[in-house]
Amino acid sequence: MSNNMNENTLNVDRLQGHMGVGALVMSVLAFSGPLLTVSAFIALYYSIMGGHEAAGVPTVYIYVTLVLFLFAIGFSKMGTVMQRPGGFYTYVTEGLGRNFGLTTAFSAIGGYIFIGLFAPPCIALYTQNAIENIFHGPHIHWYIIAMISVLITTFFAYRRIDLSATILFWVMLFESAAIFIFDGICFQHGGGFESIIVPSITTSGFGVVLLFAVGNFFGFEATVIYREECRDPQKTIPRATFIAVIGIGAFYFLAAWAFLSFYGADKVADELGTNAATGFMDILGTFSKGFADVISCLIVTSLLASQLSIQNVATRYLYTLGKDGVLPSFLGKVHHKHHSPYVAATTAGVVWAIVLTISLPTGKGPDYLYPLFAGIGEFFLVMCVFLASLAVIAYFRKNTQFNFSLWSTLIAPALGAIGVAFVLIKAVLNFNVLTNASGIYSVIIFTAIMLLAIGGYVYAKYLQKAKPEIYGRIGRQDFVGKEE
Repeated sequence: MSNNMNENTLNVDRLQGHMGVGALVMSVLAFSGPLLTVSAFIALYYSIMGGHEAAGVPTVYIYVTLVLFLFAIGFSKMGTVMQRPGGFYTYVTEGLGRNFGLTTAFSAIGGYIFIGLFAPPCIALYTQNAIENIFHGPHIHWYIIAMISVLITTFFAYRRIDLSATILFWVMLFESAAIFIFDGICFQHGGGFESIIVPSITTSGFGVVLLFAVGNFFGFEATVIYREECRDPQKTIPRATFIAVIGIGAFYFLAAWAFLSFYGADKVADELGTNAATGFMDILGTFSKGFADVISCLIVTSLLASQLSIQNVATRYLYTLGKDGVLPSFLGKVHHKHHSPYVAATTAGVVWAIVLTISLPTGKGPDYLYPLFAGIGEFFLVMCVFLASLAVIAYFRKNTQFNFSLWSTLIAPALGAIGVAFVLIKAVLNFNVLTNASGIYSVIIFTAIMLLAIGGYVYAKYLQKAKPEIYGRIGRQDFVGKEE
């Protein structure tokens, strides 16, 4: 009787779900908003690279896929022997210690909060376009549309993860189909499979495109964050991690190659340099004007799916730190019916609403805000991936009892860490381009990011001295996994 009661109490106070490999992979893909990535960002990459180097845009995705694949080798091995949830926060705590673990947690929260904030103003832009140009409706202020999007995603994030996973799965299915149709049109009506090149990694254009391309993969951390809510996490998580990294890389590589093949290597930079915003729709228009209009509307749902995916990840970071007692404990509450982190989900939505409201009096429009928010979030998350890559190496150097190969515990993770370090250096050198901020604003934003990250380390040192019982729980140390 006592054992049953204890088990039931644990289950009530724990997140629950039945996510499989497919649901996990689609949640990761949703993070980047595939239709927006292809229609807006990849098209823009060609004009950024420019000239002869533009033909190297697809190669950037090969580079990023290779680096993250190497990182995932050690990352997934670590996940098979360390069964606590918490994502990079838990992994860095195990590898580099609690101080760096909390540094990572604060950076990740900042990263996911800000990268998620790109979606509401971007949704507003595309919704305004659809309402006014397709349905010939009235002009609606961007702030109203943005706030509605926050309410919608918070509604779903409040509920059990299986509901979000189902929605994301079907939205991603339709999006993927639309992009594959786009690829087919490009290869059929263009010059065939145009040759790609290996661009020079020393150019500023390569650095900027590399930074944005890395952002298309960031959702892969969700494969470990949802550990409590997966079916058979020991098998589901490694499979989903590798499928997500390789699948996303191949998916966007093909789309980038499709643009190149449609316009040709000698014209793609000039063509997309003048119409990057409309190039995707213009190509679809050669197939069907009605189909292009449908895709314009589907981009809005793509962005909503991206916002929901990001909010789910940010929510679980807040929930985890609430569980550990590092942040207020109410963030760690689990809904009795939905078995979801409902307080943390609501908190993330409220923070987004507050930031959007504060942005309103500045007079800055959504076309300025969404790249600013995305750039800040991306910089935070690059730091987190770098710390996690070091943590994997450190963890297996300290835990030599596991019978894993040197390749999976040192060589591959080290090569991945070098690749991520290169991305981080490029992020620092091109910070003003990444955030769309210049001059004193760029300095202020960079300083604020560093202060938040350092603040996590300082706070951990404070807890170590003043509240050792909380310090001891950093990294979900008191968690007993379902598999254990």
